Amino acid sequence: MSEEVAKSSRAWLLNFGNNLVAAVGHHEMWQVLISPKLFDIPLTTPYSREVLIFQNRILPVLELSRLLKDKKTIPITNPVVGIAVYQNDPTEPIRYSGLHLATVPQNIYVSDDQACDLPANQDFWDPLALSCFSLDDKAIPIIDLAYLFSEEFNINAN
Repeated sequence: MSEEVAKSSRAWLLNFGNNLVAAVGHHEMWQVLISPKLFDIPLTTPYSREVLIFQNRILPVLELSRLLKDKKTIPITNPVVGIAVYQNDPTEPIRYSGLHLATVPQNIYVSDDQACDLPANQDFWDPLALSCFSLDDKAIPIIDLAYLFSEEFNINAN
């Protein structure tokens, strides 16, 4: 008699502040920087107004809470920035970008039996969510980082 075992994968639980929590695959969060030096870029959208210089690269830093919940957000003090990695296509090079976080990401395991639908009250995640899972009775979207940082998404977000 064989017992079916739910497949599980490692992921990072990301807290963006303002009650916004999502996840990315374990391989998609490269590093975490505590209180990095950020530079403001004038005349840019409020959710992507900062960059950081990291390993001779200028990386955009997105503030998802501002993007998804607009001006109703409470600014994050003592920022944590997660350096995310993604590819638009497997044949293209890896790209890097920053995400403002309220706390250090939490390493978690997610199994197939945790899959759930994204609740209607979280429909702002719809364009970004690859799927969703339940953790502690809360629906957690899994973000499509390549789409989040794509030109297509950012044109539509403005």
